[in-house]
Formats: sequence, structure tokens, C-alpha cells
Amino acid sequence: MPVRRTRREEVKHPDKKEGLTMGVTVREKIQGSDVWWIFINHKGKRASKKAGSKKAAKESAAKIEREIALERFNLRTAQVERVPTFEEYAEKWLSGYVAANLKPATYCSYKCVLENHLLPAFGEQPMNAITREAVKEFLYQKKGTGLSARSVELIGVTLGVIFNHAKEDGIVTVNPAERIGRVIKVEKGKRHVADFLTVDELGVFLRTAKKHYPRFYPAFALATLTGMRRGEVAALQWDDLDQLGKFIVVQRNEWLGRILSPKNGKTRRVDASDQLLAILQEHRRAMAAEALRHGRPMSEYIFENEAKKDEDRGGFSSGYLWEVFKKVLKKAGMRSVRLHDLRHSYASALIANGESLAYVRDQLGHADISMTVNKYGHLVPGANRAAVNRLGDQIGLGITGVPAPPLHPAVDEMPQVAVSE
Repeated sequence: MPVRRTRREEVKHPDKKEGLTMGVTVREKIQGSDVWWIFINHKGKRASKKAGSKKAAKESAAKIEREIALERFNLRTAQVERVPTFEEYAEKWLSGYVAANLKPATYCSYKCVLENHLLPAFGEQPMNAITREAVKEFLYQKKGTGLSARSVELIGVTLGVIFNHAKEDGIVTVNPAERIGRVIKVEKGKRHVADFLTVDELGVFLRTAKKHYPRFYPAFALATLTGMRRGEVAALQWDDLDQLGKFIVVQRNEWLGRILSPKNGKTRRVDASDQLLAILQEHRRAMAAEALRHGRPMSEYIFENEAKKDEDRGGFSSGYLWEVFKKVLKKAGMRSVRLHDLRHSYASALIANGESLAYVRDQLGHADISMTVNKYGHLVPGANRAAVNRLGDQIGLGITGVPAPPLHPAVDEMPQVAVSE
């Protein structure tokens, strides 16, 4: 079997003074690993240094050869410019940029993608050795394992983000995962369709919660009557409630027991109805009486669960609220929906009552009204009809926007004339 010379390139330099053979060899320690090393034999001493890609190894080897030729090479102090492996750079990116600038939920999402998908595939490879073809093949394989389209897309996006940072840091010159979605053509899976509960269904849900889970009834009433996210409900404090102004200041969000800023990082005001304020006032009296019975101060958080209390903050988590929510639905004999669907139901009810999309945006805390329009614009009653009627008026057809009278029966019975194309 012929020897594969492409995996080994060696240049030898005779040492005239000592009669020794010196050389610099570039090769893989493990054939097929695509991780290249530099092996140096200099004045009877040997050393090996990991260099990364073949190109990087050959460039570093050429520098060493020049140093040897000029007789100024020192094996002890020789440094090989090494490109970090994907695992080394990704861990640095995760613990540095992501941890410092992004929310914990995003950090956990990236960490999960790295540990479960990217590191097993690319972890030991130098950053500049990962090719676009390798990335495409990897994503094709992931797509074939039964992962959802969104999961495959998230893996590709995470890889692209990491390489964008590496490109800015000068580690690589190209991003092999740039616009990878266009290349692999991942078909979009069906996204979750919001399930809007009717007003009657919301009434059944809240009455069931009040009867069977009274401690959680005020929290579910708050979510139903304000459209607040479950993390925002769990993180609400008594100081956030303005009884006189009849509004709630949303300035915190709970996630996995940690108190964070709200989504989009923006504080907002949410109008509170008279009915909701009455429910919260009654809840406050009950919590004050309970604290007095147990001889402890009343919690600063509006909602707390004594049976499963979070030791760090004295309230219950949004995850536990979700667990109770499912129990209420089952007890009420209702279909399974998400707790987040209370938010959608609140928005649809406001729109049905004639409220503007701008008001709905402010109540929900959307960053931009386009998000509100995209989610709920189709729910505006008669919006399309009003638009086309206004267009007709602007054109000046001289006809008011009233229903057209029915055609005369004789006209309806006229024979149809075929039109030749």
C-alpha cells in the first residue's frame, strides 16, 4: 500500500558544526483527525506542538525553518501560533459575552445547543479548520435525526453567531455558517398557534380556580385581566400596585427562581380594572392574616405558596404556577392550553371590545406595534371592510358604504354569455 505523503511534509537541515540532522515535520498525530502538529528535531532534542489546521501548521513550520537557517532558533522558547479549538473558543464566548450581556434563559439555550450538538461534532477541531461543507453536512445529519426544523435552525444560528464573534476577534477570516439557512433549506415546522379562550371559558376557568385553588385564584385573575406574562406575575411586589392610580408597574420578571428585568428590558404600566383591584385587596388581607398567625413579616411579593416556598425570595415560581394552571384546566374539564394563552385571550378580548392595537401593544409590553399587528391585527372586527370602504370614498365613487340591494330576479335569470379568450 503506498504511503500517504500528503499527510506528512518534512524539511531537514544539516548542522555543519555538530553533524546532526535537524528537521521540522508537519503531520497529524491521528490520521484523519484534521488536527495538525509540528514536530521539531533540533540539535539532538525533540519537541512537538499542536498547531491546528494544516495551513496554520505549515505557516508556523516555515517560520521555525527560517529561524533555524539563521541560527537563532531556541527550542525551549519557541512558540507556535495556535488557533484555538472550537470548544476552547465556544466556552470562552459562552462564559464571557453571553453570560455578561444576555439573559439567563438565552445563556441556557446556547449552553444546551453546545453541549448536546456542537461540541460533540466540532469540539476538538481548530476554529479555522471547520469548513462550510462540514457545517452543511452536519446540519443535514441533524435534520435527518428527527429534530424539528426550528431546532435545526437554532443549532445553525448558534454556530453562526459563534463564528461571527471569532471573525471579529481575528481568529477566522470567514464564517462557515453564514446564512446557512439558505443553503440547507430547512422547511419551517408548524409554529404553535395561539389558542384564544372565549370570555365564557375564562369565566369557567377563574371560577374553578377560586373554588378548588383559592390561593392561586388572584394570580390567575391577574394574568387573565392584565395579559401579564407568568414570570411577571410571579415577580410582582406589593409596591408595584398603585390602588389610587389603578395601575400596576411591571418592572421584574421571574425565571427559574431568579428575579430579572422584564422582557425587552423595559418597565411598563398596565391598567388594572376595579374588579382586579378588589380581588388583590382581599388577597392582601388574607396574606396579612396568615403572616400574623405564623408570627412572621408579610412577604414583599404579592403571591407566595407556603407549601412550596422559594427560600431565596419567599414567593412561588412561574413554573409552579404553570403546574397549578394545568390542574385547574383538568378540574374544569377544559382542553389543554398554555398559561401564556391567557395573555392571547386578554388581547383578543380587548380587540373584540373595540380597543386600538396601540393600546393593546402598551398593555402587553410589545417592543414595537408591528409585533402586535402581526399577532392580533386579523382580530380587529371589520377592519378590512372599513379599509376598502374608505378607499372607495377616497376615489370619489359617490356611493356610501351601505350594502348593495339584491339584483332583480330577472337579471339573475339572464343567460350567461360565453366569452372567447
